[in-house]
Amino acid sequence: MKSLLKLLAIYLLGSLMSCSASSAASDDLYADLLSDSYAYLSPEDIVYASSISNLISTFPKFRNDAVNREVGFLKEALSDYLNSVRQLNEVNKKKSIEEFEKSYKKIQKLRKFMTSEDDEVLNRYMVKIKTNINLLEASQSKNVETSSMSAN
Repeated sequence: MKSLLKLLAIYLLGSLMSCSASSAASDDLYADLLSDSYAYLSPEDIVYASSISNLISTFPKFRNDAVNREVGFLKEALSDYLNSVRQLNEVNKKKSIEEFEKSYKKIQKLRKFMTSEDDEVLNRYMVKIKTNINLLEASQSKNVETSSMSAN
């Protein structure tokens, strides 16, 4: 019985080690693919886009279903925005910003139905998102101006 437990423990450790090794390899592959798809963005742009992406993925669930539903629309608009930035698609970027603003306004109206604790958390996320969008937009417009000046 003891030898069976030892064998099982060795098998589990071996499985865990092989998973971590393959995970590290897949992380490297993903990082290479990611760096290629954002190669034309400045490091500053990448930081802002990454911050928005992290906020999307960590956005909490609230006690209010209507807010959660609208947050889902907001996250979708932000994902579309980030894809548009990556693809340099100005038309879709403008459309996704409009969708974001529409969801943002709806969420602001729904905030009065939230607990004060949820409202504070939501406010922190919304401020960080808007700040990073504004910084990314400013950085990109600065980069466009710089590249058009160097072309002259």
